[in-house]
Amino acid sequence: MTTATGAGQWRVDFDAEVVFSNGGSLRTEGFRLDIPGDDIDDAALGELLVRHLGLLMVGGTTISRKELIREPHKGSRNTGTEEGVPVRRTVDLTGPGTRLDRPAGAPEGIDGLVDLPVALVRLAGTAEPVADRLALAPFEPAGHAVVVHTGRPDGPFLTPDAVALLAERGAALVATDGIERDGPAAKALAEAGLPLLTGLTGLTDLPAVGARLHAVPHPAGHGDGDGVRVYGVAE
Repeated sequence: MTTATGAGQWRVDFDAEVVFSNGGSLRTEGFRLDIPGDDIDDAALGELLVRHLGLLMVGGTTISRKELIREPHKGSRNTGTEEGVPVRRTVDLTGPGTRLDRPAGAPEGIDGLVDLPVALVRLAGTAEPVADRLALAPFEPAGHAVVVHTGRPDGPFLTPDAVALLAERGAALVATDGIERDGPAAKALAEAGLPLLTGLTGLTDLPAVGARLHAVPHPAGHGDGDGVRVYGVAE
């Protein structure tokens, strides 16, 4: 049993201007960042933005709009939300329709999928919850389980270009809360030789960073593909 990690987490949606001491400026509109508490003042938010983007030679920041939003952290870098006392948690991600589809010619068994670091791509709440190459650009998928959280049961979750990028960069498998197993994304993954886990639940409870995915055999119950029990383990 676990509690939702998003229950006490906050993000901020804001517009800002960053002025550089050597000339020029950078403007953002509708930028979102994780924050470590439930509020943040303009000065601290400007500093958080600079740290998150790794900007140099900043002369000043101006926040022109700010809205606090209660939602799960997305893993913003260098925001202080990664800190805290490590607590090992196990989140059951198995739904009634969770299945593993292996590409043709893949070896039997799931030994290689038992314990993989997770690259969590959160798309839930977006107007178009489909990950393209640009959405995957911040991640290093090599050897990872790339988990795409869409927040909806059906429809596409990856573009063919995104699948090509994951194959190029050595992803170990792709997992999603969607149940579509015969659409363009699933076909592209099969052609790329990447296993696909579908029908996961509880992804809101999975931490944005630091999780590992565990999969063990489980009776399929119905349909083709392999039945599996899937867990997220994190500190």
